[in-house]
Amino acid sequence: MRRRPLNLPAITRAAGFVFVAVVIVVAALHFRTPTSHRLDPRAEAGPSTDLLAEELKRCQLIADQAKDDPACETAWAENRRRFFTYAPASAPTPAAPKNAGR
Repeated sequence: MRRRPLNLPAITRAAGFVFVAVVIVVAALHFRTPTSHRLDPRAEAGPSTDLLAEELKRCQLIADQAKDDPACETAWAENRRRFFTYAPASAPTPAAPKNAGR
């Protein structure tokens, strides 16, 4: 009497379905857990000591009036300069410009 061979494509297909189901369950469990244990590294630093960042926030808050504010224009220019200028990680960052409008 001859044995019937295993249906390998059907077994592989079933294993694939099981794998996808396990991935979906793991993803659902991962996103269900609270994110309180994950801390934002910027939140730990406390108050900002970067004067340029503070000035940019102020300019963002005053919205349309910022386009006529010379201090905002200076802060935006400095921000562009920092963004587009290559500085090695070991180089110290230059001091933020003085706020003439305050």
